[in-house]
Amino acid sequence: MGRIERGFRLARASWEVLKADRELMILPVVSFVATAIVAASLFAVAWGTSGIPGDGKQPTVIHYVLLGIFYFLAYFIAIFCNAALVGAATIRLNGGDPTVKDGLKIAASRIDKIIGWAALAATVGLILRSLEEKAGFLGRIVIAIVGAAWSAVTFFVVPVLIYEDLGVVDSVKRSGSLFKQRWGEQFVGNASIGIVIFLLVIPVAIVGYLLMQVVAVLGVVVLVLGIGALTAAGGAMSGIFNAALYRFATTGEAAGAFTADDLRGSFRPRRGGRGIGGFGGPFGG
Repeated sequence: MGRIERGFRLARASWEVLKADRELMILPVVSFVATAIVAASLFAVAWGTSGIPGDGKQPTVIHYVLLGIFYFLAYFIAIFCNAALVGAATIRLNGGDPTVKDGLKIAASRIDKIIGWAALAATVGLILRSLEEKAGFLGRIVIAIVGAAWSAVTFFVVPVLIYEDLGVVDSVKRSGSLFKQRWGEQFVGNASIGIVIFLLVIPVAIVGYLLMQVVAVLGVVVLVLGIGALTAAGGAMSGIFNAALYRFATTGEAAGAFTADDLRGSFRPRRGGRGIGGFGGPFGG
């Protein structure tokens, strides 16, 4: 229970930081809308050129090319917006007063690295998806474990790309090193954020459903706006948590509503590993 409680405190701390910069919720919304536009555009291209696979129609080369393009663009959009979010959150954690524009400037300054990371992440994503489609039940379990391990190793890639003078491959290695040095609660922390958002979605869904029985349009509006706002808040909180965790991993210092005890409890040092100091990064060390 102690680890779960700590995870909820970390989620609450992320929300406290977000309350000071609520405009940061725009970034997850932009990411979602841009990805939806890309998906719709590529779907239209597929429909107009080779049709949509299904009902006996096999995928063509064009379908696979469009799928690859979608994966790259989706990853690029998500990573770019996340980089902007982490950048802005870091400014707040350092005592500044960031704007969305500040975050976008930080992300834009690392556009080449973000493109490279998006290409690598999209490639890995496509490979895992391809293997999953061909694997049996046990194979899918193994692939899911591999996917979880990849997510853990690359957890700090975005802040590393932003704040450390490393290429994409070295950033992945650096992220993995931070993870190994300080095994983390990031799973519990991010899971807790997801749980909190899910619990808040339930009453919104109930209210929306009840309103739909009276005024359908009003119920739909409540559902869309309520769930959309909660989803945006959850995405922003995850980015803030990522920034706070990276900051602590590289300096050992807590900031904002985060406490050193909770962040320290988020890690389990590797046997024989070094302490927090000596990592460098945007905060010194």
